[in-house]
Amino acid sequence: MLNTLLDRCKEEWQLALTQRKHPYRFFVLGTVANSRPELRTVVLRGYNPDSMEFTIYTDARSSKVSSLNKNESVEILFYNPEKLTQVRVQAQCVLKEQNDVLFNEQALASQKDYTTNLAPGSPIDSVSSVSFLNEEHHFLKLVFQATQLEYLELKRPVHIRALFKKAKENWTGEFRTP
Repeated sequence: MLNTLLDRCKEEWQLALTQRKHPYRFFVLGTVANSRPELRTVVLRGYNPDSMEFTIYTDARSSKVSSLNKNESVEILFYNPEKLTQVRVQAQCVLKEQNDVLFNEQALASQKDYTTNLAPGSPIDSVSSVSFLNEEHHFLKLVFQATQLEYLELKRPVHIRALFKKAKENWTGEFRTP
């Protein structure tokens, strides 16, 4: 049953790439800055089941990138409210890539997210004062490789919890008390 749980997670991540309303499409990414956790919701843009890598896009000037430059360890949280499953993933940022080709493949509305004059989180007078760059962008692809994941399913009569760790190229798992 352990392998079934891990396979189920992989299937859900694959589905999240094609089903716009899949609950794993948006997930919580946690980083550390100044010894404090920082959480934010991000969009799953890519997933590789063989290497257990998760891809997101961001503005290179964002606080998450600043945090990752100091500490590449992250925690990722996926939650499905319908199935009452939670998957916590410990991972390392293994790639920070500025990619013009990938940027140009994004819809024009999405491209604007990476072309603001000011960095994300900068103070502004009002929403209407946001302005955009014409030629320049700050698009960045981030890839996180999982090293451990914890699966929790709230289920009656007994909840299910399992911990999976990467050992070399293989994943080993064990059940845990829920």
